Amino acid sequence: MRPTKTASRVLGLTTSILESTVRNLDNARRIANFLRGRMDFEVRPSDVFISSYPRSGTTLTQWILYLLTRADRPDPPHLTRVSPWFERSLAIGELTASDLNTLPSPRIFKSHLPRQWLPDGARYIYVEREGPDVLVSYFHFYRAYLGFEGTLDEFYRHFMRGRVQYGSWFDHIAGWHEHASDSDVLILRYESLLSDRRGCIEQMVNFLGWERNEQQIQRAVIESGFERMKRRESMFDHATALLLERGVKPQSFLRTGEVGQGRSALNEVQVRSLRETESKGRRLAIRGLAAFLQ
Repeated sequence: MRPTKTASRVLGLTTSILESTVRNLDNARRIANFLRGRMDFEVRPSDVFISSYPRSGTTLTQWILYLLTRADRPDPPHLTRVSPWFERSLAIGELTASDLNTLPSPRIFKSHLPRQWLPDGARYIYVEREGPDVLVSYFHFYRAYLGFEGTLDEFYRHFMRGRVQYGSWFDHIAGWHEHASDSDVLILRYESLLSDRRGCIEQMVNFLGWERNEQQIQRAVIESGFERMKRRESMFDHATALLLERGVKPQSFLRTGEVGQGRSALNEVQVRSLRETESKGRRLAIRGLAAFLQ
């Protein structure tokens, strides 16, 4: 016997409510895990947090700092084993604060968090990238890893409204720039990391107060080149167990490593809108953490 239209609507509504409830419970669990871990985490003055909006150069910067601190060790099975993703590791329960406290100094953490949600007492490097390139790279990431099937124009509208993971790119950039004059914050441009990698490496070394010789710096310059990193792609790939459980087939995480491709993929109006749109300066509430803990 086929269900009536009314019964179908009720079943559909019930299913939506249950799915929403499960999603909210999962978000609440992740937020609780992160806040608990954040509270138990013991900060060291030598800790380094590398933050950025997604697709803006976090992985490249992580790898450079790893090369500068662990030059005598073989490549790790994955970069997150030696440079954990701070908030996500805590949120999903992959690592606890106690686990993080066993890592040797200097500890290098990846993050996509705004400054105010990171613990105080460390050093912070924020990497920002040209808006059109971020948008187009994020679009390809969404298609490869998050099951997005829409067009670039559709993704552009989501991006401009901040309706993507990690929220508004405009707010993220503006929030970190409020701390640009802080003595413990260094803001780098992804474009500079590509055009003057050696200069950026020397800038980071000086900022962190590290002493590195010419051989160490030159090795970091060479091994952080795009082709060298591409050969080690599996060490940087975002294809985690959670994504595999969802049936997502891993694709290329490092796309081209180039500058300016976003402008050619977007039209002039879209590029201009990206440049002219400013942050609305929204206050960050605890409930907003869910967008950063996926």
